[in-house]
Amino acid sequence: MTKELEERIRTLEAELARARAAVFAPSGPDVVSVPPEVKPLFDQAAQTIRGYFDKIEIDPARALIGVGDERYLLVRASAFSIDFLDTLVHLYKDRGPRDALAIGRGFLFDIAHTIGYHDARALHEKLGSRDPLEKLSGGPVHFAYTGWAFVDIKPESKPVPNEDFCLVYEHPYSFEAASYLRAGRASEGPVCIMNAGYSSGWCEASFDIELTAVEVSCKARGDAACRFVMAPPQHMAARAREHCGLDLGALGEKSFDIPQYFEHKRAEENLRESLIRLKEAQDELVRKERLATVGLLVSGVAHEVNTPLGVAVTAMSIVEEEIKSLAKQFETGALTKKDLRRFLERALPSSAMVTTNLSRAADQISNFKRVSVDQVTQEKRTIDLSAYVQQTIDSLKPVIRRGGLEVSFTGSGMMVATHPGAIAQIITNFVTNSATHSRAPGASEPIHVSIEVARRGSAVVLIYADDGKGMAEEVRTRAFQPFFTTARKEGGTGLGLHIIHSLVSDVLRGKIELTTAPGKGVRFVIEFT
Repeated sequence: MTKELEERIRTLEAELARARAAVFAPSGPDVVSVPPEVKPLFDQAAQTIRGYFDKIEIDPARALIGVGDERYLLVRASAFSIDFLDTLVHLYKDRGPRDALAIGRGFLFDIAHTIGYHDARALHEKLGSRDPLEKLSGGPVHFAYTGWAFVDIKPESKPVPNEDFCLVYEHPYSFEAASYLRAGRASEGPVCIMNAGYSSGWCEASFDIELTAVEVSCKARGDAACRFVMAPPQHMAARAREHCGLDLGALGEKSFDIPQYFEHKRAEENLRESLIRLKEAQDELVRKERLATVGLLVSGVAHEVNTPLGVAVTAMSIVEEEIKSLAKQFETGALTKKDLRRFLERALPSSAMVTTNLSRAADQISNFKRVSVDQVTQEKRTIDLSAYVQQTIDSLKPVIRRGGLEVSFTGSGMMVATHPGAIAQIITNFVTNSATHSRAPGASEPIHVSIEVARRGSAVVLIYADDGKGMAEEVRTRAFQPFFTTARKEGGTGLGLHIIHSLVSDVLRGKIELTTAPGKGVRFVIEFT
């Protein structure tokens, strides 16, 4: 009993001595464990920082905890460990436990890495540290004084300012592992995330190279020690295998991946860049698709123009033959009134046929030029909308015939300030879509297409409808999505209706509604001002 009392007295006297000396007086001679060759440097850092933490002021009336000339915070250890991760796993439970845990670990690592980096920068400036190893030496000491963990740096470490950097160390008193143990919780993997983040942030600021740290064993998992390896991210797996015989891929399968500073931000940036590239590629595809419709018109107008030109050439050859015959008779003096009458009877109708068919060809070219140029330029001007729609339909006659369509159009004269190119492109894509996709497999009957133009108050309404095979509901809901098509095998790109939707919303500043059902055809109502 006397011995126990004496031991208790000695303990109380030691605690009193510490209290009299300072709040942060250590209970042992060392606050960091390092290889012998660098111990003098770390001892000097410990002595300097010990003096810094002697200057403490605590005043709850001013919500103040001051150390030196800095203000500090006291935070419950479990708030930044087990409590934080539990909350994040619950908040992201819709992502599944693996992803939710990875998100929580990422947040904690980023926060700690940032704190460690800026704590190091601030202390380097206060202490005037210049050499990388000298800058590092203050980290483990500061780490111990602020309650994160005791640091035990192993001899196999190689703290050099290049890609060969490697730090192998343990945290015997990690606050994160202690939080799990205190709660009676076991973990499948390492839990000392903030310790890894803070130490890698401090070393990154000290050596001016990108670093990360991984806990390879953890007391919260039942291991003997909380052990870490720190290295540049690209060498992390090799260093863990070299110094600890650990395959980080096995940990990664349980969401304990190699942490990288603001990895989710980098992922977002990569995703944003990918989306930009995808948008550029999509815009290029849309541009090519629009030009393809112009090409479709070109092939169609070539056919339409060739027919009247062929008739004109044939008729002109008749006129030429009659002129040659008449000239020969004139030269020989054998020309009679009967011959002249015969010439006029054959040549005049043929020349009239030439004029008529050349006019037809000129009209076709004029219509095509107006519609195709509009489809490319998208400029705004005032047009007779009904007449323009009719011109567009006329330019599509080859497509209409090949698709077995029967197109009717209703609409009276209506002067509208709009984008003719968008109108032409919309009708072209509608007609092409009906010609390509509207007929049911094996069906031979024509598809009746009607196009209407009308006014509804101050708005213009363009209606396009066919009585083809229609769409199922799951297809209708995705009809305007880019690259969605049910005719991929037939060469469909899935851009036709997407282009229409884009033209309506982006160019005409209007809206489009689709009504359809299987076997009931489709009906598109476009309204714009």
